[in-house]
Amino acid sequence: MATLFGKSYTRREVRQRVGELVQVAGVERFTYDEGVQGGVKAARVRSGGGLDFTVLFSRGMDIGAASLFGVPFAWVSATGWASPHAFVPEGRGWLQTFHGGLLTGCGLSNAGASNQDGEEALGIHGRLSHIPAEDTCARTQWDGDEATILLEGTMREATVFGENLRLTRTISTPVGGTSMTITDTVTNEGFKTSPLMLLYHLNFGWPLVEEGTIIRFPEGTTSVPRDADAAAGHATANTLTAPTPDYAEQCFFHNIPGEDVEIEMVNPSGFGVRISYKQSEFPHLTVWKMMGEGEYVCGIEPANCKVLGRAAEREAGRLQYIAPGETRTFSVTLTAFLEDKG
Repeated sequence: MATLFGKSYTRREVRQRVGELVQVAGVERFTYDEGVQGGVKAARVRSGGGLDFTVLFSRGMDIGAASLFGVPFAWVSATGWASPHAFVPEGRGWLQTFHGGLLTGCGLSNAGASNQDGEEALGIHGRLSHIPAEDTCARTQWDGDEATILLEGTMREATVFGENLRLTRTISTPVGGTSMTITDTVTNEGFKTSPLMLLYHLNFGWPLVEEGTIIRFPEGTTSVPRDADAAAGHATANTLTAPTPDYAEQCFFHNIPGEDVEIEMVNPSGFGVRISYKQSEFPHLTVWKMMGEGEYVCGIEPANCKVLGRAAEREAGRLQYIAPGETRTFSVTLTAFLEDKG
């Protein structure tokens, strides 16, 4: 049954109370009409359980702003939801249109640092976030007395004489709930084996991110700092600070035991988000701490690779591949919650 406003209802009982479900929950499509985001197609989802978020169809079905009961928890960068036509793929040009948002998809041929892999120059974090979706849909679907809001679209990363990869993304949230599940199905539609790198850049911001916010990992988790800046903050890697002038970003690579992974970020008031996924799909996890002024964000980044770039993955023997005709599936669930502080 759909749980709305603290009570459970059958489909008939809901229909008795509203002329259309969109009165309390649903999805509405729209297009931004000016500024750097002019022409970007998007959809706003309201779960009916307090969860509200925006899906950016023109930006690889990234997720932009997100809130629970009006309290935001996604970080939004100064670039805004820039049109994919503004994308600069070379070097670190990706950062010029890195909107942040709750999810920025990274891949599919490269995720992580810009690098030179053989004869191919690869920009930071790949092209996925800047590929407009096609074959899109956004609807509310009933199954008996339970309703689910569903959004779907397909992105193709293809190059003549190179990769031909298709990613179909489904984002679902139960009506009355506070969770969303992102499921990506990647198929190699070419006739050559291709590298496959996929990273979910989950970006959390204020007021979820604030002084005293903690990150909880499964028991037995260990971490390794990426560089000297991270090593200096390793002892307090799982605790966030107030905005700090001239802060140098810190990244930590985490080793998590077990197949079913659950990570929580919780602020001092008990407002939190849980990230759930399977380690067989995402064997690598990077935590990105950027406690700077105006760039105040903490990223949780499950991936099938580290963030060092494709050449480094290949050299380390970690680079994953997808064979012609092969299909791979990846999924992450995000659940926003309020803890009872008594």
